[in-house]
Amino acid sequence: MLTQVPAGQPRLRCGRHAAFLAAAILGIALARLSGTQAPIALAFACYGALHAAIVTLSLRPGPAPRRTLAFVVAAAILSGSLARLGLLAAPLLAGGGVEAAALLIVAVSAFAGALGYGVLLRCLLRDRLAPGLLVMIAFACVFAACAALALMRQYPIVGSAWLAILWWLAFSGGLCADAGRHARLARVPRDAPRQRIP
Repeated sequence: MLTQVPAGQPRLRCGRHAAFLAAAILGIALARLSGTQAPIALAFACYGALHAAIVTLSLRPGPAPRRTLAFVVAAAILSGSLARLGLLAAPLLAGGGVEAAALLIVAVSAFAGALGYGVLLRCLLRDRLAPGLLVMIAFACVFAACAALALMRQYPIVGSAWLAILWWLAFSGGLCADAGRHARLARVPRDAPRQRIP
């Protein structure tokens, strides 16, 4: 007997997700290279909505339209709010140095954003993302966001979009790793005899 994914739980199609993600990253990079600018909170709200839309388009079965809309709107609000809070906190933390303040704000925002996004996935899209895995993904998002700070200094033309792009890659990488693990488990017979090591 094969293990089954419980009814009502969506499965991420990683190939499709990667293709949509690559197209979105290319679009953002082209927009930034063409000189398009937006206020940071608005830009991050758009980044949150875009990634959420990509996730919903990559799920099988697709979520109900009402859940999809709620997820996209909630992700936009979460991302835009965290960016706004970071901007408000920056002057308060800058006493210890601008670099240290930026690093702290980015790390906390990336971690909180990943946890909040994971909760939205579980509540609105009924995803099976385990809490332990979500925390691991959140730490990966922190490292990705800190790396994005270095890229922002090296290649400033892409600007704050580096934060969104690397965060997306870290979070989506975690989702795809989880989807691959569940797919492998589904192919293993539950009652298959275990091999004994002599």
